[in-house]
Amino acid sequence: MSDQATITLSDLVVTTFTKGLNTLTHVLQVAEAHAATQGINPDTEYLPARLIDDMRPLQFQLQNVTKHVRVVLGRLTGEEYPVWEDTETTIKEFYGRIEKARKLLEGVDKSKIDARAGEVVDHPFGPNITFKVSIRDSIFGHGLPNFYFHLTTAYAILRSKGVPVGKYDYVKEFFAPVEIPRR
Repeated sequence: MSDQATITLSDLVVTTFTKGLNTLTHVLQVAEAHAATQGINPDTEYLPARLIDDMRPLQFQLQNVTKHVRVVLGRLTGEEYPVWEDTETTIKEFYGRIEKARKLLEGVDKSKIDARAGEVVDHPFGPNITFKVSIRDSIFGHGLPNFYFHLTTAYAILRSKGVPVGKYDYVKEFFAPVEIPRR
């Protein structure tokens, strides 16, 4: 019989978000390097890029990957984190925003998350709808899917612009070990 480890909600969320932010940093670094070899400005070439006209641009996707970390951690811990203004216009500024999200993950009190996992909270969905769901259900039904959606869309936009990233570039950070400090 194998020994099964218990995975806490905080371990899942903090590890997943940390690794996702590492992936985001990596694909942006590849994009910058590619732009340099092509003689193009990555800020003006990539940040406004979209997969299709009615979809939001890369800039929005980057803001929402990081915003999602802040919003989800707030919902998980019951803490109010200051709103981040969406003013980034350069990839360099996005590295700073990604670092802010990493700092939130590093400083989160994981015991608060795990203690509240079954607590029922209001989960806004659009301007006129609010669901009452457990924090656990909020994470599995909204938090993680939305985080992955914006991360994957950012990757796909860069790929569509010719940035030489592949599946390995996306998944390798998820396989890399990450040390999450215990609190």
